[in-house]
Amino acid sequence: MVFPVHAAADLDWQVTLDAEQRQQAARLCERRRARYLNARVALRLTIAGLLHCDPGQVIIEQEPSGQLRVRSEPPLFASVTYAQRLGVLVVGTSAVGLDYEEGGAPVFWRSAVRRYFCDSERTWLQGRDIHTQEADFVWLWTRRESLLKYRGSGIRGDRRCLCSRDGATAPYQHSFTLAGGVGTLTGEALTVELSPEWLALCGHQSFNLGFSWRTAPVGMGCCVKSE
Repeated sequence: MVFPVHAAADLDWQVTLDAEQRQQAARLCERRRARYLNARVALRLTIAGLLHCDPGQVIIEQEPSGQLRVRSEPPLFASVTYAQRLGVLVVGTSAVGLDYEEGGAPVFWRSAVRRYFCDSERTWLQGRDIHTQEADFVWLWTRRESLLKYRGSGIRGDRRCLCSRDGATAPYQHSFTLAGGVGTLTGEALTVELSPEWLALCGHQSFNLGFSWRTAPVGMGCCVKSE
């Protein structure tokens, strides 16, 4: 599911949230408030559609690791990511990790490479064509971030090397393009039949999602089963 984050959801949508969530949102700055509100509205609506229940009945728990779990039987798992204009979420019957980035690499991308990437990732990136290095960095960042979110740790809390196969427990991973940005989805069972839907939370704004699965750049090893 894809939703806007440039402004808070219309009040008609916010009524799906409970009092605690609305109080939490009120304590946030404007930008973070819009992301918080819209993500939780989108999660409730998406999950209610899957469970065929009222959005107010959906209970979403956040584990200490940050992973989202839906109190249902069987349990559902969710992952949410934000970019400048859009938020994206995925729901599955097993752990999932999702990351999406709009636009080009940030101005500090080289320092991020030194700080967060492992030796193999840095070597691979340095060997890429200078004209594609920034785009390759964005892809590599989403790949690492989505895998660590799947495992229950953020990129700033886990700097392990992710370039070797992790045995039978290795997840699946697929990269994609969406509205001009790049993302990666990681999970225990993925299908390329997945496709996003647009949730217009702010008025009747439409959006050209321009979604497609993409082939990962060659030569970069990873501990996932497929890309």
